[in-house]
Amino acid sequence: MTPADYQPGSNPEPPLSAEDPSTPSRREIRQQRERRSRRNSWIIFFTVLIVVLGIVMFFVYSFSSSNNDNGAETPTETTTRNPSPGIDGIVATNVAPENFLPGDCLANYTDASQPADIVECSTPHNAQLIGRRLYSGEMTYPGEEELRESSEAFCADIALLENTQATYSINTSRPSEYTWETEADRRVDCIVSTNDETNFSESLVEEPAIDDQRSEEEQAENPIQTAAEAAANPEATASPTADSEES
Repeated sequence: MTPADYQPGSNPEPPLSAEDPSTPSRREIRQQRERRSRRNSWIIFFTVLIVVLGIVMFFVYSFSSSNNDNGAETPTETTTRNPSPGIDGIVATNVAPENFLPGDCLANYTDASQPADIVECSTPHNAQLIGRRLYSGEMTYPGEEELRESSEAFCADIALLENTQATYSINTSRPSEYTWETEADRRVDCIVSTNDETNFSESLVEEPAIDDQRSEEEQAENPIQTAAEAAANPEATASPTADSEES
């Protein structure tokens, strides 16, 4: 060994190999790329799957809700009044407004266009039909303003018994020009209803107000029946009437 071959205090480094161990080989790089590609593919697959499942669930739920809404059974109206109501006091259930009679006490009442239950007036109820006016079929439509004013005056003049602490309002249900002309609707109804969650527990009138302006022939052919008369004569049926407006 010559002095050139060895120098004291030197730290000779090993010669570099043909391939640095810290640098990945082309094969390792290719494998890493393949793994990343597979991982990205799975991520995309599961993302698309979740989106598709979400869309499918949305349409299934929408279709199911639509079927439930369309197929829901509406309550059936009681066609016959019970002449001897039980302890619940129910005379008839889900009665259409055109079949209300003057004097009827109404439970579950919302407005004059919706069905309600007819109950005995001693049973808690939130509305009562206190009066009815019928115009002649030969009468021409008086006009919206005149009909409204005359109807409201008729209903406001009905004396109520002072037997309730509930706050209430008087609603006037009257014909529209359309129902007057096309359906021969001549009925004006006066309905007292509570303004809150309280109920009435007695009748608000001794007798409902009746103002029949029809001819004698019309009255004889189709007389106005009251709730008391219907209770006394269960076989009698109420006369059909048409839809009305409410104010």
